[in-house]
Amino acid sequence: MVVKKLLIFTILLFCYLISYAQNSFYDDIHLMDYQRARQLLNDSNGVITNSFLIRSTSSFQFLQSKLKGTTKDIVQSISLNFDQQNNSLLPISFNDGNMYPARGWQERYSYGVNLKLSIFDINYQPEKLTVQNLTQEYYRGNTGDGNFNYKYFNMVANYIDNFRQYGYSRIEETTLGQSRAGIKFKYIAAGVSNENIWWGPGKRNSLVFTNNAAGFQHYYLKTVEPIKTYIGSFELAGVIGKLDTTKYTDIDQDLLNACPQCKFFKNLDEREVDGITINYQPIWVPNFYIGYAYARQFYRHATNALGDTVNFFSKDLPKQEVGSLFFRFAMPEDHAEFYGEMGMPNEAPWPWKFFKERMRPGFVFGATKLVPLKLFDSYLSLNIEFTQLQLTNPRDILYEGYPFAGGKPNSWYESTIVNQGWSNNGQLMGSSIGPGSNNQSISLSWNKGYNKIGVFVERSVFNNDFYYATYYNPFASNGYGYYNRYWVDLTQRLELQLMPIRNILLSASFTNTHALNYRWIRIEDGSAYDEPSIYSDKYNNQFQMSIKYLLHAVIK
Repeated sequence: MVVKKLLIFTILLFCYLISYAQNSFYDDIHLMDYQRARQLLNDSNGVITNSFLIRSTSSFQFLQSKLKGTTKDIVQSISLNFDQQNNSLLPISFNDGNMYPARGWQERYSYGVNLKLSIFDINYQPEKLTVQNLTQEYYRGNTGDGNFNYKYFNMVANYIDNFRQYGYSRIEETTLGQSRAGIKFKYIAAGVSNENIWWGPGKRNSLVFTNNAAGFQHYYLKTVEPIKTYIGSFELAGVIGKLDTTKYTDIDQDLLNACPQCKFFKNLDEREVDGITINYQPIWVPNFYIGYAYARQFYRHATNALGDTVNFFSKDLPKQEVGSLFFRFAMPEDHAEFYGEMGMPNEAPWPWKFFKERMRPGFVFGATKLVPLKLFDSYLSLNIEFTQLQLTNPRDILYEGYPFAGGKPNSWYESTIVNQGWSNNGQLMGSSIGPGSNNQSISLSWNKGYNKIGVFVERSVFNNDFYYATYYNPFASNGYGYYNRYWVDLTQRLELQLMPIRNILLSASFTNTHALNYRWIRIEDGSAYDEPSIYSDKYNNQFQMSIKYLLHAVIK
């Protein structure tokens, strides 16, 4: 009893000490991790049959309704949410919905009411966002290379909206957030929504859709729970919607405008998006799920090469495509899971395409292991995940015969057809690490229900495609020029989540990031060639805090 009281006191004290800083966010997509863990802890009743390859606010609420064992209530759930974040120097942000990559503090308020009237399903959950948006450090690029900024825009920025700052003024906006309205039957739901969606098994990254950007307005058709057949179970989701083109421009554009012939004007026509994902659990292999996801975007008034207007179903429709194949193998008896996703940019991911001589694969692979503990009926959770979006073939990066001309815009999420790339309101809809990047992460936590204490460590290498195209030198003695200018972020995070009383969820985190050679720049300080430089390395402290009230939540 003394040990239990001491542990509770320590948790409360830790929460109090860091609550003045900020909190790790708790949207409904992340809350599904607890139901996912419950499945791995050997759900003896077999209630949770979801693959967790399709996640969203609606998916979380549908599963909550099932776990409660009743759907007769008109008010299915009520939630109140407050999120706050502060970055000391760098605009670090990922998987946080409509919050911006920004320096300084930002706050998000949200409330939600989920109603069920006969077959009608309504969730009103708007979000109000306030962003301080402090001015960031001036960035000149590599002054030793007069074409550095031209190379960056011509290979990256002209073909994707993925900004580091959104204007210079305070940002205030209110959106529909995670709202939706539709109809819901036992197995199928359909309607209109603005919620974030996550397709794929990854926890840190996924290739097609994540909650890294704000949700977009869309019509949806999806399964409420797996549809069982004599060959196995199926889940599916389809969306048709429109994307927001940000009103902001890249703040580094002024660096390029000094060269008038280098200016690039993006098409600001309204963009439409559609996608589908289908998941299958074979009856012969319990707890094994395989899935397919494909999505595309195009300008609403798109024309073909002859200038003729083309429609939604035309084979000549100019479009950007993103797709992947994935799997998840859950092992409840061993309290573990393995999962993976592999995809290709700008083409449909049919299986035979992965055996082509020239391909540009990206992948996410991960594993989770839970260790049940007798102490407080809790468990330890270990997760490891690897993501690679870097192109592996130099012929896909460099122009043959012109090694100093910069690189090709072939990287993940970039598009020469839809120049905003795979983005919504200036943020990536897929993996937050972005084009040409790689990521490795590991997390370890102690968990009891919604209570959690954990550490998270990751290494992110940003846009190696651009790095190699810029710093490759075929005439250098080592064959590839500089090897000390990779932009690498080393991140460590301490996380706490606490439910001190039923239905009130508190969470907080402190994150330290060491950005080596920030934005691929090294400014010599007299140190060794391969040691960090105090002039070009950056440090960021990020605090996050979140308070969430969940009425009618299933707490187990």
